[in-house]
Amino acid sequence: MDSLMNGVTCPRVGLPEAISRVMEALKTVHSASISSLARATGLDRRTVSKAIDLLLQIQEGLRNQEITKIRIGRSYLIQLREHAEKARDLFSAVRRRLQRKGE
Repeated sequence: MDSLMNGVTCPRVGLPEAISRVMEALKTVHSASISSLARATGLDRRTVSKAIDLLLQIQEGLRNQEITKIRIGRSYLIQLREHAEKARDLFSAVRRRLQRKGE
């Protein structure tokens, strides 16, 4: 199914592909409007807007949290940790290392 953009039919694109295109376009400009990003990526304005909204939500979520992916045997362990928790673990590791050096 295609969508209509400025009188031109453009093929529908999945959100992951749209996000990728928007990110690539943003790397080439200092700032851009939704319309200029739509033209640069060949995407519909609504798709660009949805991609930007999702990127902003992800950015806000990852500002205070971190996702990790650790391979354990044939499986993966996925964790979502608060940055405060990560900082606490880092300080604990440094404290242990300093205590060992002092002994």
